[in-house]
Amino acid sequence: MRNIGTDSSTCANVNKNVASGRKTNDVDAITATNVDVSAGTGGEESAVLVNVGGRGDAIVFSDEVESVPSLDEESDDDDDEDSWNSESEDEEEDVDEEFDELFAERLRILADCRALKNLAEAFLHPEQPVKAIPTTFGRNYFDRPSAPAVMDDEDADEEAEILEDVENLKKAARAYLHPEVGVRVEDTTLFGRNYFERPSAPEVETFEEAEERAKILAEAAALKQLASDYMHPEVGVKTTDPTLFGRNYFNRYSAPETEEDEFADERAEILAEAVALKKSSVAYMHPEVGVCSEDATLFGRNYFERASAPDVESMEEAEEKAKILAEAAALKKSAAAYMHPEVGVKTTDPALFGRNYFNRYSAPETEDERAEILAEAAALKKSAVAYMHPEVG
Repeated sequence: MRNIGTDSSTCANVNKNVASGRKTNDVDAITATNVDVSAGTGGEESAVLVNVGGRGDAIVFSDEVESVPSLDEESDDDDDEDSWNSESEDEEEDVDEEFDELFAERLRILADCRALKNLAEAFLHPEQPVKAIPTTFGRNYFDRPSAPAVMDDEDADEEAEILEDVENLKKAARAYLHPEVGVRVEDTTLFGRNYFERPSAPEVETFEEAEERAKILAEAAALKQLASDYMHPEVGVKTTDPTLFGRNYFNRYSAPETEEDEFADERAEILAEAVALKKSSVAYMHPEVGVCSEDATLFGRNYFERASAPDVESMEEAEEKAKILAEAAALKKSAAAYMHPEVGVKTTDPALFGRNYFNRYSAPETEDERAEILAEAAALKKSAVAYMHPEVG
């Protein structure tokens, strides 16, 4: 009897668990006598299970069924084999066994290729639905009643873009507020220089110096506020806490009487003008007193000691010069009196007076002729003076 197929090859049993996940029926339930090779959906290509010596299964497609002999043909072969000669029987058995082995191996290879093809199509085209028997069914995991709400693809993409923008803004704000934090990068091929540590960067104070500077500025602001409150008590205290309250120190019942703002301002102006007048008077009465200034930033140059000032003589030279000028004036006056005896002596003191030497009571008597000569001489002298000095009126 000739069997179709041989022992299993190295590949796994193909009808136990195919790549598509479907199991074939049991081997003993299907025999070659009960299989219609033309069965299928619309004459499509279908596989047929053939019993191979009770040791395994072989898959045969519709285009290959013709090459598979039926059991009736096997029975006819048995009758023919009885009529063969004993000599040719052994040779035919060897040929049949070799043919069966090659045919079974070919069927297994084709089954493996078909399974691999189905797996590749399912992997490359996941959008294609799964073909199954109408009696098998299942529910969709994502469309079940208890499934959470799922947004559309457009909403999901927009949400992802918004979250990415928010993350970038957060990162930029953190980098701006904390420039002392270094830039972290996982790519070792990226590098760059530090903006704050470059050679041309300005000097930056340390964190401790910055904290100390902030404390000093805060204390200076507090001292300024205290000085302002002390110098301007009329300015009210400002607060934003409505629960804070207190009484006015200047409007209390035991407060002394105070003048109004107008009178106080006028009084301050009068006192300021009095101080300015006093200072001007002191400076006028005592020019030898230098100008006093409390501001170290104020300065000025001396008018008399400036670079372009004329040479000034010393005190001794000035006194000596004054004596010389006084003596020269006295000599000039004496010379003018000698040269112009006709000019009378001028005086502005009415208490000064004198008598004529020639007309005094004790003067001796003189001759008339002598007196006439003197009178003529005086007249000539006067005429000569008037001629010599026409500018004299």
